[in-house]
Amino acid sequence: MIDLCSIRKVQNAIRELEDRLVAETGLSLNDAMCLCALAKGISDPGSLAKALTLSPSRLSRILDALEGRGLISRRLSEEDRRGIEVRLTKKGGAVLEKYHCAEIDVPAELAFASK
Repeated sequence: MIDLCSIRKVQNAIRELEDRLVAETGLSLNDAMCLCALAKGISDPGSLAKALTLSPSRLSRILDALEGRGLISRRLSEEDRRGIEVRLTKKGGAVLEKYHCAEIDVPAELAFASK
């Protein structure tokens, strides 16, 4: 059986983690997860949206912001000219590298995620 009150604690802990992440890196949790997915080789916007459980419109706004900051680039797919590929830029890779193991305090409710 699940303790529904614990769900709220986890939700608040995720919000707290995101606040710390933004303060430390300037990246939202969705921004960071998108960069991580790109680093793992997911480059198709549809696959990115599915992997991150985001709507295509929400992902598009995230990609717009990341592209505006010079962290990603979008280009026509070499495999299928009708499609778009999303890639980390050198700057995006450097940001991900720098913060991949950032010393961001993880709330106790999320300690299991930092191992």
